Formats: sequence, structure tokens, C-alpha cells
Amino acid sequence: MRLTSLLLASGLIQLSIAAYSLKDDYSTERFLDLFNFDTFDDPTHGYVNYVDRATADSQDLYNVSNGQVTWGVDHVNIASGRGRNSIRLTSKAQYTHGLVILDLAHMPGGACGVWPAFWMTGPNWPHSGEIDIIEGVNHQAQNQITMHTGPGCTLAGSSCDGGLGCYSKPERSNSYGTPLNTAGGGIYAVEWTSAAINIWFFPRDGIPGDISSANPNPATWGPATASFLGGDNCNIDRHFQNNNIVFDTSFCGDWAGAVWAQEATCAAQAGTCQEYVRQHPEAFVEAYWTINSLKVYQDTTSDNSPAAAAAVIVVERDNVPMEAPAPVVRSVTMDTEMVHQERVSADGNTANIMEVEDDNSLRPNTLAVGADADADVDAQGVSLTEGPRGKKTSRHSHQA
Repeated sequence: MRLTSLLLASGLIQLSIAAYSLKDDYSTERFLDLFNFDTFDDPTHGYVNYVDRATADSQDLYNVSNGQVTWGVDHVNIASGRGRNSIRLTSKAQYTHGLVILDLAHMPGGACGVWPAFWMTGPNWPHSGEIDIIEGVNHQAQNQITMHTGPGCTLAGSSCDGGLGCYSKPERSNSYGTPLNTAGGGIYAVEWTSAAINIWFFPRDGIPGDISSANPNPATWGPATASFLGGDNCNIDRHFQNNNIVFDTSFCGDWAGAVWAQEATCAAQAGTCQEYVRQHPEAFVEAYWTINSLKVYQDTTSDNSPAAAAAVIVVERDNVPMEAPAPVVRSVTMDTEMVHQERVSADGNTANIMEVEDDNSLRPNTLAVGADADADVDAQGVSLTEGPRGKKTSRHSHQA
């Protein structure tokens, strides 16, 4: 484990384990150059025609101005052929681990038949994983955050295998669709380490200052909006790797189309989802994305192990108290000989993680979970609270 910062002031020491530096900046001038325009048939059988960049340009489906990138769908013409013209963007770069921060001004608003998503996925689906960061259909009011993997991964209490995946549906009324747009958008941040995949949403009036200053520190953000913690239940590094960033706006297909009859408002408009999307271009005027910024940061520390990932150690010296800023850290004390750190487990017990000798050398310490526990575990065996879960609904991944 590498400690990346050391602060000595008034007898206090702060040791920070994770430090992020900017890796890729999808700025407005370069945004479209850093993505591929996908033109293949929709893997989820949507009634959508993904067009290339030249077609999108000729039909005014995207625009770059005033520091923002905006793209949408055809909202003028009756659709035909494969479906309504739309854009699907896949990043040219692939990522394993990191911190992805999207500043979103507008996303496709609630409309019958629409299926927008901002997500990440790798080759050989689902064995390289899929991280659905923003996703929903029709007039859905809340975002649904989902993980998809191959067999052998359980996150948030559910198997993530295949199309249904394991997911969280946070009860945030302003984090998706029309409510998000009305509130001026917000920030989605994804921290992906060997230990966990954590996702935060911050409304426009609640964005942390370290994000605004381009010095993000997830350890100070408080509990994630959705947390998928690995361990014995799921080896994150085995199930998630080499992911591209993807934006798309599809229609109908395996999710929006499959629940059409259950959406009373939509079913009253047309007999099928495809019929409605074909005949009503005016319904999709608001089906566009506007991005203020998209940045990908990498952890500059040498150790990205589960024990080290994205934690902050706060040390008390000479009995001067100091509150730990990261929820994973319960307390740390320091005398003239050693540092003792405790981390909270899922049941509220504590685990002794390490000792630091006065020469600053580090050595792992046997973990005793709980005051009366007699079982020893290692640093990767610490159990942390899993994120919230939503009720399961019938849905499918973006991949076939």
C-alpha cells in the first residue's frame, strides 16, 4: 500500500491513499473526435437507425457551441426502415479502473418509446462487464443503475449474470429524465476500483467543490448513490475490464417495447411502441443530450488493491481528535510508536487493518472483526455496507 500525501500541521497528520489525475478530457472541441459513431443494428432490437457522423451532420442531429455538445434524434420525419434516426457514440479509448465524471446539462426527457442510456461495456459481453450509469424507458421517473457480468458475480445481493443483471434504483426524483432537465442537470461520477464500483449523483446545486476545481476526491463525497462492493461474492477485476464509454438513444426494443402495454399513458397512444415512434416525430423534440464536460481520471497511486482503493486515513496525534472525512474510516489514533486504523464492517463491528511504525514502514496486521471475534481475516475480507436495491423488473442489457 502506498500513502500518497503526508500533511504535518499543528500536530495533525493526514494520509491520503487515493489520488486522481486527469487522464482523458472529452472537451467540446475534441468530444466527437474521441468517439466512434456506431451504425450497426441495435443489439437490443430497438426501432432505431444509428447514423454515421456525416449523416448526423447533414441532418443537424448534433451541435457544438457555447462550451457544450448537444446531439439528439430525428424529430421531424416519419420513420421508416430500421427505425428513427439516432446517434450511438462509443469511446475510442477503453478503461479498467478510474474515475469517470459526467457534467450533464440535459438528457432525453420522458417520452413514450424512448430508451436513453449512458453506460460502459467491454468486449466479449458479458464477460468484460457492463456498467449502466444512466438508463430508463418511457416516462420512467427514477434512474436505474445496473451491472451485467458473466456467471459468478453477485453484487447488491443479486446475481449480475447476463441480461437482467443486478441493479439499484435510487429514490432520487431529480436524477433522471424530465425532472433532471428541469433542475438544470447535474453530475454523475463513477469510481471503479478493484474493491468496488461506486456511483454518485449530485444535483446542480450540490456539486462538490473538488469536482468543480478538477481535483476530485471521492473519499469526501459521503455515501455513494449506488454501491456495488466486490469481494468473495464478485471479483471486480475478473468481471469488469477494458470498458468503452457509450451514449445512445434507442426506441422500443427489449425494454421500452416490452413494457409498452403496461404503460397506460403510452398504450393509449398506439397499439405498439413501434407504431407510435414511427408516426410521431414531434414526441421526441426533447430526446437529446447536452454535455458540459466528460472527464476520466486515473488513480496515480501504485497500489489499487481492495484494501487501498479510495480510502482516506486520518490520524490523531497526541490525543488531538480529528474526524475522518471518509465513511469507510471509523477512527485512527497515533502515539509515538504506531498508528492504529479501524474500519467499520457491515454489522457495525470494527476491524484492525494495519499498524504504522514510527519509521513510517507499513506492515499488514491480522484483522479481528468485532470486539469479541476470534476469527482472523485479511484486509480484503472487510465487509462494507452494500448499496440500495430497487425491485426487479423485466429488462435487458444493451447487448444481444
